[in-house]
Amino acid sequence: MKNWILACSVCFGDPSSNLSRGAFWGASFLAGVVFLVLASIAWTILVWSRRSHKV
Repeated sequence: MKNWILACSVCFGDPSSNLSRGAFWGASFLAGVVFLVLASIAWTILVWSRRSHKV
């Protein structure tokens, strides 16, 4: 009985494959969403801080 191990193009390391490019852009998009959410939370804290100092 032969054991076949077939790696996908991401695991095998073909940077020019569509699967590798899709994984890269998917991770980039998710990183952008996380950055946007954290930046909006920081902006909200900054605005609330400025408003509290005015009062």
